[in-house]
Amino acid sequence: MTKRAHTLVAEIERDALDDKVPLTSALRKCIVLGGAVNSDQLREWAGNELRGYQGETETPDYRIVAASIHVDAIAGPNHIKGQRISPLQLPEVVQEKGIGEDLPLRMGIGELEAALANDSEGHIHMSLPGGADIARMLDHEANQPFQKITAVYWSVSKTAIAGVLDQVRTTLTELVAEIRVTVPDETADPSKETLGNALTVALHGSPKARVTLTTSQSHGASTIKNADASPDDGEEAPFWTRNKVAAFIAGAVAVAAGIATVARVFLG
Repeated sequence: MTKRAHTLVAEIERDALDDKVPLTSALRKCIVLGGAVNSDQLREWAGNELRGYQGETETPDYRIVAASIHVDAIAGPNHIKGQRISPLQLPEVVQEKGIGEDLPLRMGIGELEAALANDSEGHIHMSLPGGADIARMLDHEANQPFQKITAVYWSVSKTAIAGVLDQVRTTLTELVAEIRVTVPDETADPSKETLGNALTVALHGSPKARVTLTTSQSHGASTIKNADASPDDGEEAPFWTRNKVAAFIAGAVAVAAGIATVARVFLG
């Protein structure tokens, strides 16, 4: 790795391992690292985490949390606060948009960190899109002259938000660990493919094809090893590799024989 890239990886690792350091710091360094080695994949992921998943950008599974739907209302002289309702009680047009109790947290990581730090309650309220219109439709459908719904919102546990932040921090830690496994020599630059695979491992837990770059100490020559590659031509393949074709053929013959037997039973 170049000195600059090596320094960035070390700083990302340090920030990720320190719970007191905001995640925004490590994610910005990921953008810089992605730019240094031309990794659009790393820059895009870190940018989405910082700015939020906007427009048609798909929200990662780890950002989808359980969130109950609640309303605040005035009913005659009574003030109702935090009344939970079922998604089936929402207007039909709202239900058709898929609004329910699975909430994608699409905002930037800084906003999530601020919400977790500033809210003294055990839950955080997030308004449903078009909440004011939903409230008016609910009042209209209820047809209660002394009822007025003042707010419709999701109630999200602070524990769930903390879990999302922890997932991102863990992803950063696994990203650094995979980079170090793949490029153990600190004088070698990680390629954009290396960073892409490292991010895939960190997010999904399975590398596409891990390529490890090692450097010979005696001759200074580099060797590239593919951890998922087939054995060399001069090496004998494992027994399960040698026998898998034969096993497949034998299985196919057995299935064909079984089908023929069933046919004889039913056709006489």
